[in-house]
Amino acid sequence: MLSGSQGILLSLALLSPSKKKHASAIFLGLIFLVISLEILNIWAMQMHYHSSPQAFPFWLLISYLILPPSLWLFVQSNALAGFVFKKKYFLLYVPAFIEILVETSTHIYYRSTGVSFHLINYTPWFLFTEVFPIFWMVFVLIFYAQRLISISKRLKDFFSPPAPLHHIKLFSFFICFLLLGILWFVEVIFSQPQIFNFTEVFLVTFLFAFGYIGYFNPAFFEVPAIIKTKPAESSSFSHYDDQKELARLTERFTKEAIHRRTKLSLEELAAEINLPARYVSHLINRYHNTNFHNFVNSYRVKEVLEKIADPSQQHKTLLALAFEAGFNSKSTFNQVFKSQTGQSPSRFLS
Repeated sequence: MLSGSQGILLSLALLSPSKKKHASAIFLGLIFLVISLEILNIWAMQMHYHSSPQAFPFWLLISYLILPPSLWLFVQSNALAGFVFKKKYFLLYVPAFIEILVETSTHIYYRSTGVSFHLINYTPWFLFTEVFPIFWMVFVLIFYAQRLISISKRLKDFFSPPAPLHHIKLFSFFICFLLLGILWFVEVIFSQPQIFNFTEVFLVTFLFAFGYIGYFNPAFFEVPAIIKTKPAESSSFSHYDDQKELARLTERFTKEAIHRRTKLSLEELAAEINLPARYVSHLINRYHNTNFHNFVNSYRVKEVLEKIADPSQQHKTLLALAFEAGFNSKSTFNQVFKSQTGQSPSRFLS
């Protein structure tokens, strides 16, 4: 009960509306809500709560059909720059809505007439509510793995090694959902009800772990700036060789460390490599999925991280390293460092 209640609080926090909140939090909140209600349902069955006349039928809101689309949208919102939830995505939740509506109607009929029947005993309903979501989840996990490779590569382009928080976050969610999917698959498809005990322990541990992580480190559920920027606008620069110009652009940062200039502007950079500013912006948006300022700051943060790990730089303060990398104030450095890595500099060093 404690785990389920904690999970509901976490899911409500993720689902609560906020302009600063990234879309992925909403979909993760839906996943946590279903899992939390399932944990509470296990407790309710053990306490014979369902048979109580005053029982609130919260279990009617539990639909496994919510999990696959929510996980897919969670991955999409983390992987695609400028992700926008479209109205057509509501269609993904129609199966779950149908299940909840039918189960609720059945419950009302039972309360009114006293006649009960279990829909789960009907093969079509069992296939729709138990088997179908499992295979749907399998396809989503395969998609997740592909996106995970893409996201990890994008982060590695800026951080070597990758920022610890995002490296852990991206893989931890995947591993947890993969383990859940395996237990779920074995229990239902291979008719191994004893697996349910392992699933129960896993779900409780899952909610406790992420509940405490969310309490002590809310930034864990945020998306790094290099992922959540808007996509580049379509442009036509057919007379330029993108790969050649991109190499020239990158060289300015990797070999000449142009990012160390505190007031570096897009126009200044474009003039130095003799390219239109719009085209430089197009290259950064298309091939790095970010804007100019985040792109420059990524190199600055990367340099700071590399110097932190360099024994020859240990005599310097963190602020000194930040200034050397091109930051012009402590507040700017702290803000950018957290947006790029998900952690404040002090927490990163602790």
